[in-house]
Amino acid sequence: MLIHRLGRSWAVDPFNEDNQAAFEKWRIRPLNVIENLIDRSYAQIALFKPVLTTPHSCEYLARFPDARMFFVYRHYTDVINSSVKKFGPSDRLAHVDSWINDDFDEFAPIAPPETTAAMIRRLWKPYLSPESAAALYWLFYNSLYYDLGLAQDSRVKLIGYEPLVNNAGQEIKEACEFLDLKFEPRMAADIFATSVGRDDPPDMDPDIQSACEALWQRLQASLTEVVVN
Repeated sequence: MLIHRLGRSWAVDPFNEDNQAAFEKWRIRPLNVIENLIDRSYAQIALFKPVLTTPHSCEYLARFPDARMFFVYRHYTDVINSSVKKFGPSDRLAHVDSWINDDFDEFAPIAPPETTAAMIRRLWKPYLSPESAAALYWLFYNSLYYDLGLAQDSRVKLIGYEPLVNNAGQEIKEACEFLDLKFEPRMAADIFATSVGRDDPPDMDPDIQSACEALWQRLQASLTEVVVN
């Protein structure tokens, strides 16, 4: 949603995950390809969404030191419900099982931080439910905000999905300010909060649920600290 909204500006050249010039099978192409796309763009900002390769975030920031990064998170219960509906019950199971069986080879040549990998190994169990697997998936990606040191990098802005949809005008205006981009009201038009807490919380493994809740509370505290500061 955020990349589409910011992409309403003529000053932004958006490259979503389905853009075949920048992505292959939802994964960002080699950075020399990305650098070429940036050089060819006439826009003020080239905006990419490499979610599946979030463990490579430090590489991106090192390659493009003037870049800015958004780290957007959403409450785990809504993410779990949405992912099981959208991708089916086996998708997240296949991902987390492959992480364990192949030692996170999916992210080669840059392995995720050992703290993140160790947490997933500790919480993983054979025959997880689809909901518990989706919860582990949420844990993995959102833990990277801390385990990669992104929380201490001034080039990274943390954004909560719930504040974004409940107060779109202010949140997107602040995102534009972070990018030195002119805010346009149409960026925040037609954003609704109807999906927040729409479905009942899913059943999941208690240990995984506790870990999700702890990380959620930590992210919320970090978001409040950023707003106050």
